[in-house]
Amino acid sequence: MAGSEDPSARACENPELRAFLVAIQSGQIVSGTVSGVHNFGVFVHLDGEPQGLCTGFIRVPDLMWDRINHPSEVAEAGQWITGEVVMSETRNG
Repeated sequence: MAGSEDPSARACENPELRAFLVAIQSGQIVSGTVSGVHNFGVFVHLDGEPQGLCTGFIRVPDLMWDRINHPSEVAEAGQWITGEVVMSETRNG
């Protein structure tokens, strides 16, 4: 649509966000605080991310080796967690 902007594209124009995401590599161990638990996964505020953003997301299959019914069985808002980066996506922030 002419004249409309993709919000994810605008987010990646944030130089601080882009620098943060570019510095994260697959396989890197990172820590952060769970900001939200949903039936599809967990959002995480990664340590060192730009203020006011939430850059981490963990899909349900990546939360545990065992099968779980809902992410709330293994994570809760405010919980500090550590994990391995699977992918860092700079295009969509």
